Formats: sequence, structure tokens, C-alpha cells
Amino acid sequence: MSAMDAYPEDYVVHNLPFILLSGLEPTSEDDFEPKRTDYPLFYERGVKIYSDFPPLSGATAEELRKILLEEDASRLPWEIRKHISADLSGVGYKIKSVGRSYRLPPRKADPPSVSPPMSPNGQGNDSSPAPYFVLHSPISPLTPSSPTFSDGLLTPLWVTKHQNLVPAVVINFFPFCLDPNMSSLRDNQLKIEINELKKEWSSSGYKTRFIAVLISEESNGVYTGDVDDRVTGIRRATSLDQKSIFILPPDTTPRELKIFTQSLLSVLQPSIMEYYRELSKHARRKRNRSSIPPPTAPPTSGTSQTLSLQGWNVRYEFKMGIFAEFRQEIDAALRSYETAYDTLFGQEVFENIAGWSPRFNDARLLADTLAVRIIRCLLWTGQTAAAVRSWSDHRSRSQDIINRRGKGTRNYGWEAWEARWSMVMAQLIHQAAIPYFTSMAITQDQSNERNSIFIPRDNILPLDDASCPWEQLHHEGYWLYRAAKHTKYRRSLAEKIPDEDRIPPGQSPASQIASKSYLYDTYLAPETHIEAPQPGAIGFNHSSLILTALKAALDEFSGRDQVRKIESLSLEIAEEYMQMGSWAEAYGMLEPLWSAITWRHSGWWQLMEKFAWALRECAFRMQDHETILRVDWELLHRVFQTKPNWNYDINRSLEDLPPATHRASVVLKADDLISSVTASFAFERAGGNVGEALRGQLVITSCARETSSPVKFSEVEVVFEGCLRPIKLRCDNTTEADATAICTISSPSLREPSTSDDLTPTQSAAGYLTPLIGTTDLTIGPSQTKVFDLSCIPREAGECRVASITLLIEEKRFALACVITDMTRHEFFWWQQTKRGVTRRRIGKNRDTSRCKIMPKPPKIRISTPNLMDTYYTDEHIVLKICIHNEEDEAADVAVEARLFGRPDSAAKIVWLDEEESPDVQESGRSSQIDDIAHSIIRPIGVMEQSSQRELAIVLKDTPYASDYDLEISSVYHLVSDIQTPIVAVRKVNLPIVRPFEANYEFLPRLHPQPWPDFFTIDDEIIGKDSAPKPGGLQQRWCLNSKVVSFALKPLVIENMSLVLLGLNGGATCHIGPEVVVSPEAPDIHSGELRDSNFLVDTQKATLGDRRPTALSLALKIQWRRSTIDENESPTGGNSVTTYTLAVPRFVVPGGEPRVLASATMSKVLPGLIHMDYTIENPSTHFLTFNLTMEASEHFAFSGPKTTTTQLVPLSRHTIRFNLLAYKRGLWIQPQLLVVDTYFNKTLRVLSTEDMRTDKKGPLVWVDADD
Repeated sequence: MSAMDAYPEDYVVHNLPFILLSGLEPTSEDDFEPKRTDYPLFYERGVKIYSDFPPLSGATAEELRKILLEEDASRLPWEIRKHISADLSGVGYKIKSVGRSYRLPPRKADPPSVSPPMSPNGQGNDSSPAPYFVLHSPISPLTPSSPTFSDGLLTPLWVTKHQNLVPAVVINFFPFCLDPNMSSLRDNQLKIEINELKKEWSSSGYKTRFIAVLISEESNGVYTGDVDDRVTGIRRATSLDQKSIFILPPDTTPRELKIFTQSLLSVLQPSIMEYYRELSKHARRKRNRSSIPPPTAPPTSGTSQTLSLQGWNVRYEFKMGIFAEFRQEIDAALRSYETAYDTLFGQEVFENIAGWSPRFNDARLLADTLAVRIIRCLLWTGQTAAAVRSWSDHRSRSQDIINRRGKGTRNYGWEAWEARWSMVMAQLIHQAAIPYFTSMAITQDQSNERNSIFIPRDNILPLDDASCPWEQLHHEGYWLYRAAKHTKYRRSLAEKIPDEDRIPPGQSPASQIASKSYLYDTYLAPETHIEAPQPGAIGFNHSSLILTALKAALDEFSGRDQVRKIESLSLEIAEEYMQMGSWAEAYGMLEPLWSAITWRHSGWWQLMEKFAWALRECAFRMQDHETILRVDWELLHRVFQTKPNWNYDINRSLEDLPPATHRASVVLKADDLISSVTASFAFERAGGNVGEALRGQLVITSCARETSSPVKFSEVEVVFEGCLRPIKLRCDNTTEADATAICTISSPSLREPSTSDDLTPTQSAAGYLTPLIGTTDLTIGPSQTKVFDLSCIPREAGECRVASITLLIEEKRFALACVITDMTRHEFFWWQQTKRGVTRRRIGKNRDTSRCKIMPKPPKIRISTPNLMDTYYTDEHIVLKICIHNEEDEAADVAVEARLFGRPDSAAKIVWLDEEESPDVQESGRSSQIDDIAHSIIRPIGVMEQSSQRELAIVLKDTPYASDYDLEISSVYHLVSDIQTPIVAVRKVNLPIVRPFEANYEFLPRLHPQPWPDFFTIDDEIIGKDSAPKPGGLQQRWCLNSKVVSFALKPLVIENMSLVLLGLNGGATCHIGPEVVVSPEAPDIHSGELRDSNFLVDTQKATLGDRRPTALSLALKIQWRRSTIDENESPTGGNSVTTYTLAVPRFVVPGGEPRVLASATMSKVLPGLIHMDYTIENPSTHFLTFNLTMEASEHFAFSGPKTTTTQLVPLSRHTIRFNLLAYKRGLWIQPQLLVVDTYFNKTLRVLSTEDMRTDKKGPLVWVDADD
């Protein structure tokens, strides 16, 4: 039941234009006549519209009726109405369907009856005229039979008349015959029927517009073409205009019917608006007369009074507002309502009505109606702040007039009105569907919590028009909660009603009934015997109304995540259920919220205490042992008020409950509640060492109230995350507990668990660890602090912190564990016993006292590498000596491990020197290899006595590439006296491997001294001999020049350098000569120095006809050793030779191309004379002709042909000599010989040989200087 139901429906409903459908087949839901029968003279003087035409039936008529009724917007929210029939500009209608007959209310009331003459001879008066009466509406204050006669303001029947009884338009549906044989007869019947109906509607006195819709009957395939003429004839015969008659063709589809309906309503809209506009004009004309209309009969003198002029103005303004609302002109309606409201509360209307008069409540009803309509118009137009002000102003005005003229506001009737008025506002907000309160209408930049709770003030408003926060419209949850609050006040006042006022009217004297009527305000509220019934009687259910409002408010606040209000409402709902005795429902509201209630962390202790006691009572009724323990543990805290006559003892929490089938077990997380006992653990120092005592203090503090009993813990366990073992303290039942001292310090000793201890390993971050056991006094009194000074010896290194502290209480009926995990919430102190008593000092500045870093025990075994060098070279045999020195104070069992770190693709590895030649090193149990990046070997040394020393050697092998390696040498040992504490000594060394040499190469041509084959010469020695086949192809000589540079940081000695043939193809043989050192020889090559060497390379084809090129794959092998200066520091331990191989680029020897080789020799006869020989080789199988031209030069003179032509047969060569004489000695000269292949017209490049240079112009020859 909504708050609006308390008011007459027609008074508060939103008014829509009324359309009546007549002539369609009715259903059980349709009425031949309106349901409202309380309208005066409705049946006696009402106008009866009657027709004997049968209603239309069939598929088309039923579908059309359904579509028309779907346009009825009288039961839809306002926002949805705006979207119905978009073509109708958002105007909705109230549409009702009846049969053929209808009854209209009478426009005028009957004249009053005339009293018979008082004289005995009445015959003489027969000729006197009958009295003249001015007749008015049956509901007018001027009509004696009216309910508002003679000073009544208004009755809801007036709104009922225009909203439900008198339509603006009546749409009559008639059948239209398509049979040509019957059309004339049926048309005449239609004309008669329409004229009769029009006459009846016209004689009623109402201006309802008459509309005729002709529905074509089934045509059976025949459709005459004179339909338009027939319709025109019917229209003219019935005096209907073109917009008052419509026709539907046969076989119309539902979609066409939908379009026809929308079109019909669009056509009717202007006339409907004009209908209500004319009614407004009529009411305005009456108001503008400024006079009171004459009554039908004057009121009886002395017993009643007439309605004042201002009262009539209230009526007229109200009517104009209703008619404006019919037209959907909200602004005009708002102005009329506000004028009527202000006039109603003026001096001449409300102020002149006595509080005891029934007219006072009628005026209040009208005032509420006007206020509701004003607020609705303001919400409709988006004036939310003005709507709130109107709501508040009406409340203030009503309170003022009731206190002055009525029965006061200190009674249940006023609180009932307060609750209802708040519910009305909530319902109006809900119907308005304001965008700020609907998630779908909130944009991305508005989607914050504030916009969904209330509508903020518009920034464009001037500052002097700023509204207070309450006037910013809040969502309906606030109004629903206000309604529930006033309903509680109403119940409280109802409970104070005396017993004599609760007697039903039939059982109490008349004087008492009269007295009650002056004391209690029953406006829209029940009488006292219903509001507060006698015991055993049925009366008003306040709790149901309160719960309905609170639950509705809870839904609204929950939808906006207003957590604190949700908790508050849940508590109130639970309290209401508790008052009703519905303990299960109350428990269901409170229990889910207890663990995460926000009041706990906000410090709202009074609210939380109220919540806790309510939950405990519900849990007690439900026999929930665990919830009782949870609540009692927090209620022990001293922040809560002490409840009188309550025993605060956690050990006796379940004393009043029947025994359960199993022992209750509760685990509490102290971080999520207000724990009555707290605990913390602090390390004395931020770090410690393995094997050394580590001190810490466990502090347990009671926050319980002074009147509570001591708490006895059976066990306290501290669990660490990391390398420390858990510590478990057990209660010592053999000593007397001290629960009175303010602070005590004890130092319980910790021991290993024995077989008699019932222990299970405790899980920590490092795995399952067995705890250390201690025994001490664990009974703590109110506000007492107990400090336990603990010491343990860590056995492993690493980070550790306090993971949790568990306080355990074990009783016969329950077990309660409180777990503390957050150690940052406490201030940490170090407690100590002094001569002045227990004192404390602050610790933990710039550090977390619940954390401790356990360092390994400082090792005293020293690791040294005496022969470590700064640099090592690729392919070098590296032997690294490792010396282990035991500097401990006692013997130690030692094992040495070496780990090599390098690139993942490196093939380097390490082995012990004595295992280098063993083939089963990797299978040995004394060494192990670990994947790609790290290669490790392990060697147990055994027990080393104090101050002893051991030496080992490691070999680094397979280092052909330059790289950086890290060698980690670790000595893992333990003292013979402490085998549980491993100690590690680590030394890391860097082993940079670099290339000792780099080289550049040149492949230079040379002239082979052996002659080429001659086709005209035969060697007699090889004829007839059966010797092995020898290569018979052409021979060529080349020179590989290498320039080797030392990259070593220290001098190196090169013992030997050789050129190695790695591969040869092209069907040839190759012979490589020894090294010929060009640069001056030195015993050592220093960093950056150059060694220039030549290697002669002779190639010969296997067959003479093979002209394929020959590819040579070579390598330069360098055998070197460190200098004697570094011999003592040599990584090999001696002066060994290392072979280093340098790659040589691949060279290709051409096989079929001619070439020209230049060679120069000094004359032995004439100093300064140079014999210049040019050898032309033709390795091809073609006859080649060459033109030779020697160019003159100013630097030398030459003898020989200036220009000549040489012809070469295949596979031959020819030498031409020039004698050159320079103009002076000690310079380079450059003879220019031009050799051109005449057939291919190709110029051959002249190649230099020994003792010559070459630039881009050709060979250069050195002319020796004078001695």
C-alpha cells in the first residue's frame, strides 16, 4: 500500500485527456456504466446514452480495440508517458472502452422541495407562481444536497467527473456494409443511429466531441467503387465534418491498424486540447466576475455559512490547474496550483474554519492535494530544489495551522501525517524517474557517488538564491527513512494513549467519545481504539509499516553503496524484528554485517556497541555459540560502556546455553576486530648471525575493562616467515597466576619438543618447522601487560619477519583463537627490569622491528689465489691455484666448490688439475656440472685443523673464444663442535680471456721459376717409364703476406709461425713454404708491435687443360709462450708453449685468364741500371695477340721496343726486357707499359712481384742510392 492510497485517487492522480470508445465488443473488464456510484443523482438524473446497435466483433474490431487500449497511459510513470506515441508530442491519454450505452453525470441538481402552505385554507394560494430556483451542479457548494454545501471548498467528485465520467471525445464504431444490395438500407440505418446518438450527447449539455469510425465488413472479394460517395452522404446527413468520420477498409493488417490509431489520435489532439481550453476559459470567466454566485437555496440562518469569495477563487484556480494539466501545460498548471494554495492558506479561507469542523480536514485534504500537484509539476519541469522547498513549506504551514487552529501536533495523528508526507515525496521522486537517480542517465564524467545521492545545485544560479544542503533533492531512500522514523514516533505516542481512550465507540459513553474527538487528530488516521487497541484486539500494525519503509530505504541506499547508512538501517530493521519476536529475521540482518562493519574502524563505539548487543541477543535466541564468542571477545574492550549487572568473562560466555553436540571452535583475526587482548613481537636488533643468540620480546596487553575477569590463555604461538622456527608458549598450571600487576617481565627458556609433547609441525614460508617450546604464566588481567623476553639461535641465513601471533583459549565447551598478523599497528618498545621497576624505551626508529635479517656466520676460512693474473688468452692452458687457510679457533670439516659463470653458448669448463686427464671426471661423485651458464666442481677436503692450509689447482679448458668468465670459489664448512650451523666463505675472481694476436693478410702474385710446358719439346726421360703420375698442369706462385699484431698486455715470445692448408679445390696441388720474416726479428713481441712475414704458395693444376679457378682455405698457426719475465707467474705453472690459430680469408687463384708480371733486377755491370722484365702468360687455349707500348718518362731512360706486338700460342708465356736508367738514384720510378689484348681489346693490368710496390697506376721500382 502506497502513501498515495490514503488520498482520494482522483485528487492526486496525474490528469490525462479522457477518450471514450463506444461500439466495440466489451469484455468482462469493460463497464457499460462507470464504477463510481457515489456521484450525486448519478442514476436518478444522469444522462443515459443508449443505442440498440449491436457492438462490433470480429478479428479487426478486437485488434483495433487492443491497439487503442495500449495507448492508455493512465497507469504508467511520467517518464514513460513522454515516449508513448512520439507523433503525439508526448501527450498521453486515458482511454476507456464501453459497449453501446453509457451514462453521464447530471449537470444540474434537482430543485429543492417546496414546503406545503401553513394556513388551513390553502385554496386561495393556488394562483401564486411557483418559486424560482437557480440550479447548480450536484456537487457545487450552492446546491443544498451537495456534500460541500454550503461552505465546503471542493470534493474529489469534481475531478472524478472530468477524469472518469465526462470524456473529451467519444469515438463510436459502426459497421460499414460493402454488399451493393444492402448498402442503401444499411447506410440509412447508420444515418439514423448517428443522428440519434449525436442528439443524446448534445442534449446532455456537455461539449464532448462526437467521432464516427466505420469499419468495413468482409467484402468476399467484391469492393464497390462508390464508398467515398456513400461516406460523404453519411457525413452530410449527420452534419459531421471531415475530421469527425473515418473509414477502415476491409482486411486491414495489424500494422495498418497501428498506423490508423496513431493518425486518429494525432487528428483528435487539437480538438481535445481545445475542449479543455474552453473549460479553462469558463472557469476563468467565473473567477473574473469577483462575485459569489447565488445559491439554489440560502443556508439556514445561524447554523451554517456560505463559502467566501476567496474560497471560490481557490475552487476556480484549482479547476484551471486541473484543465491545464489535462492539456499537459505543466507551467500553467503550476501557476494555478500555487495561486490556489496561497489563497487557501490566506486569512479568509483556512483561518476561518474551526478546528473541530469536518471542513477543517477537507481543507487539509485539499491543501495536501495542491502541495502534491505543485511538487509533481516542479519535479516534472526539473526544479528539484524548488520541489523540496515546497514540500518543506507545506509541512511548516500545516504544522502552524494545526497548532493554532487544530488539535496540535503532539499526537499520533500528526506523526502519521508526517510519515505519510515523507512517503508521498519518495513516491513522487520514484515516479519522476529523475536522470540523476538512474544509472542509465548518468554520463561518464558524472558517474560519481555524489550525483547518485542528491542533485547538486546549478552553478548558474545567483549566490543569493543558493539553497541549503537539504534543499538539494536527495534520493527517495532518505524520504523513506524519514517516514519510518515518524512512524516510530507515531507508535510511541499511540502507546501512551490511556486505556479509557482505547475502548471502541460502542462500549464507551458519549461524553468520552466527544472528549476523544477534541483530543486526537484522526485526519487520514484510524481512531484511537484501532491505533492502540486493547489487549487481545486487532489494531493497526505499526511494525509492518516501519519494516516496509526501512526495507525500501535499505534498497535505495544499497544501490548507491552508502555503507554506513546500510549498517544503520540494518540495525533498525533488526531491532524492529526483535520487537516483533522474529529472531531469525533479525539475526539474518545483523550477522552478515558484523565482521566487516565500518563503525569498528571509524571509532563509532556507541553505534557498534548497540549493534553488538542486538546481535548477541539474536545469537543467544538462535543458540549460535560461535557468534556469541565473537561478540563477547570484542565487548570486553574498554572502549564500550559497561552494561550493569553483566558478567564480563569470556570463559563463561556459553554458560546460559544448553550444551552443544560438538565443541565450538572460533578463529578471530585481530586485524578485523576490536580485540580485547593484543600482542606484538619485536626484535632487539635489525640483524643477527647464524649460530648466535637472537633476542626478541613478546608483549601481550589486555585492553579489557576493569570489571572483567582475567583471561587465561592455554597457548601462545609466534610464527615467523623465513628462517626462524616457531615459538610456542604454554600455560604453566603449576605456578600461581599474577593478574594484578600492571606489567611483568619474564624470560621463559625455550627447548626442543619432546616425545610427550603433542605437536604438529607449523607451516611457514620455508616449509613445516617444529616449534620451540616454552612454559610460563599466560593469565592476563584487565589492563595488564606481560612481557616475555625470548632468545633463540637461528640456524639458517635469510630474511625473517613475524608472520602471526596466535592467542589460544581452550575450554571444555569452546576453543577460541585470536590471530594477529599486522605488526605495523603498534608502537614498539623494549621493556626491561630496573631498580625503579619495569621501564621501557622506544625502539624501531627507521626500521621495522618485526623484521630481522639473519646473516651467515662470518667465515674465518680464507681463500686465496696466488697465481691469479690480470689477463688470460684464448686456447691457453690455465691452471689456477687455490689456497684454503683455516683461521678458525678449532678444526673444521671443509668442502670446496668452484662455479664458472660465462655466456650460455660457451664451451669452457673447469676441472681439478689431478683429474684433468681422467675420462670419467663428469661421472665422478666429486664434481658435478650445472647446465650452460654455470659449471661447477666440488672437492671435499675433510677436517682441517686450526691454522692449517690446503692447496688445490683448477684447470680452465676449452677457451677458443674471447670472453669474460667469473669464477666463484666457495668453502662450505662447519665447525666440528657445531655441525648444525653451515658456514660459507666465498671468493669471486674475474677471468678475462682475450685474443693474443690479430693479423691482416695480402695475397700477392709471384713469378714461378719453372718453365711452362712446350708443345715442341719432348722429355725423353719420362717416355716408357712406369712412374707414378705427376701433376702436369700449369704452375703459379703466390705470396701470402701476414702482418701479426700483439694484443697482449705483456710481452710474448713467438716460437714459430706457419701457414696451414685447410682445404683446396679446383683440381690442383699446393705447396706452402716456411715463414720468411720481413720485419726485424726480436726475442719478444710487445703489445701493439707488428710482425711482418711472407709465405710462398705454389699451386699446380693436375692436368694441363684444367682452367678452373683454385680456392685456398688457409689458417695461420702461431706457437707462442709468455716471456721469461712472466714465467714465475705463468698460469700453467711453467714456460709451456701455446698454439693459437688465426683464420685466413679464403683466396682464389684464377686459372684461365692471361696476366702480365713485372720483375726488376739490378745490373751487376753498370750501377743504377735496372733490367725490367715483363712476362705475359697465356694459360688459355686460344692464340692471343698483344700490343705493347712503353711510355716515356722524365725520371728515367729506357732501351727496348717503344711499341711492339707479341703473339702467344695457347699455354705459353713470353718475357720482354727493358733496361731502365734513372736520372738519379734513391727514388721510386714507375715505368708505364701498356699491354692490350687485340682480340678482346682489353688492357691487361701489370702486376708487381718481389721488391716492388704497386699503386693505382702500376708497379714502382726502387733505384738504389749511391754507396
